[in-house]
Amino acid sequence: MRCIVLCPGGTRLAEQARHQGLAVIDCGEPPVSRHHPAVDALRFANRWKLIKGIPADSIFHFNDLSAVQSWGPVARLSGRHIVYHHRSLNHMTLPKRMLVNLADQIICISEACESNVEFISPDKRTFVLNPIMVSADERIRMEGRRFARELGCPEKAFLIGFVGNFWNWKRPRFFLDVCARIARERRDCHFVTFGRKGDEAEDDLRTFARDLGIAHRVTFAGFHMPGERNIAALDLLLATSMREPFGRTLVEAIITGTPYLATDSAGYRETWNRWRGGGLVPLDATADDYALHVLKVMQNPNELVLHGQDRRRVIDDVSASTHAQKVVEIYNRIKSPPVRLGRKH
Repeated sequence: MRCIVLCPGGTRLAEQARHQGLAVIDCGEPPVSRHHPAVDALRFANRWKLIKGIPADSIFHFNDLSAVQSWGPVARLSGRHIVYHHRSLNHMTLPKRMLVNLADQIICISEACESNVEFISPDKRTFVLNPIMVSADERIRMEGRRFARELGCPEKAFLIGFVGNFWNWKRPRFFLDVCARIARERRDCHFVTFGRKGDEAEDDLRTFARDLGIAHRVTFAGFHMPGERNIAALDLLLATSMREPFGRTLVEAIITGTPYLATDSAGYRETWNRWRGGGLVPLDATADDYALHVLKVMQNPNELVLHGQDRRRVIDDVSASTHAQKVVEIYNRIKSPPVRLGRKH
């Protein structure tokens, strides 16, 4: 099966695709973060010409609704098949429902995401876990601790961390509020945030930490890759997000052997149900409640960590090969629909 990436040329996406040995078609458009129907209408003719040059039996696989909005109508009108990969928990307005309905098949990365498109017939939607390629090598823990020292974290402190960009729904301020409660009880804790600007900038959170009186015990580490090294640097990951569609950080924590405490909501609940590897905190928990859960876990955090066969099962479940196999099955199903038996005449 030949894979072609349709994207703006000269971008990191195009560069990475070529590095992976994939063919790239330059769509001739600048990269944008927001799409507008008027712009899509103006570009329709050029998109039509480009798509007509792509084999007629091609499947267009879109990873977000913005891409479906831009290229879905052209692909549909040209007779191409469409797969939409649903990765979010949207408020499904009528325009969004219309876009989703353009797809022949919808891939949902969690049960929560599948519930978000329950207006779609069950035979048109399939649950497929996101692929996550993280090394289970025990050396990642040593590398993580070395990295923490480089960031200036106290070597003997118990490190509690936040990993994610600073969007309100991920609750970075709530994380700091929880840390302030923990700091009153434990002097051996240090707190770390890995992330970059979302709804809030790092400077805003630094100010909030100062107001809480814990600025000297918080390291704002910024954005770093690979993400699993950040998680491996921690003794405990706090995942304070609400309505997380899937929650990659929890899976990375399980594989790297970092225990987690997560908000009992959507994708986080599914991860815990499926594999464990950490604990859940009620959705309506206050900062004090959350802190109490942390203090309890700190008594024996390693009892939450998966080992041996349990951890290998997680790695197999989210492997790239498992994901690719399931996606190819969907492609084949689209290209070879079941034969419907008609009445004999």
